Amino acid sequence: MVRLITLTALLASACVLHAQEADRAIRQGNAALEKGNAAAATRAYEQAAKDERGVFNLGNAWYDQDSLARAQQAYESAAAMAKGDQAQARAYHNLGNAQLRQRKFKEAVSAYKEALKRAPADADTRYNLAFAQKMLEQEQKQQKQDKGKDENKDQDKDKDKEQQDQDQQNKDQQDKQQQDENKDGQDKDKQGKEQPQPKDRIDPQDAKRMLDAAQQQEKNVQDEVRRKLQPKPATPTDKDW
Repeated sequence: MVRLITLTALLASACVLHAQEADRAIRQGNAALEKGNAAAATRAYEQAAKDERGVFNLGNAWYDQDSLARAQQAYESAAAMAKGDQAQARAYHNLGNAQLRQRKFKEAVSAYKEALKRAPADADTRYNLAFAQKMLEQEQKQQKQDKGKDENKDQDKDKDKEQQDQDQQNKDQQDKQQQDENKDGQDKDKQGKEQPQPKDRIDPQDAKRMLDAAQQQEKNVQDEVRRKLQPKPATPTDKDW
């Protein structure tokens, strides 16, 4: 029984000592933060990392240094560690702020709603929730427009491809038709070269030969005519028997 009492006293004493150290670290951090020394405040609050107040204030220190991802992590831890509604509401409110600045509008809306569940009359949280919802609406609208533009681009690409295919098909047909016409022309030229072409004029040598032959024939005809027209002798010609 005596040992149990002693152990309980030691544990209580340790808890008191830890609380005192946390209180001192938090006071140091608050003083540094008021002076604008967020880095010193961060180091002080980290020494009170097991205290929900220290974790919450650590989030504020990171937030002031624009370390929004670290601030978000600290506020999430503070919300999980907080025991009362007001403490949880503050943690969720600041969590929403950190998410809002990171343009995580959907997550910020959710955080502000969690804060309002615990502090429905908080005007600042209501205002921030309305702002986050407006930003989320604009983001979704822009995403929808961008998606429509992408779809239109895809459709235009498909149309362009179809037109290119059609143009290529027409070009291939025209090329084939031109090749066929060229081939027909070449065949005709070849046939024309293989067949004897009529001459517009008679070769001079052939003309001379034809003239000479005609003249000789005419002379022969005249001689025959002349022979036939000669008178026959009155008496037969004497023969030498």
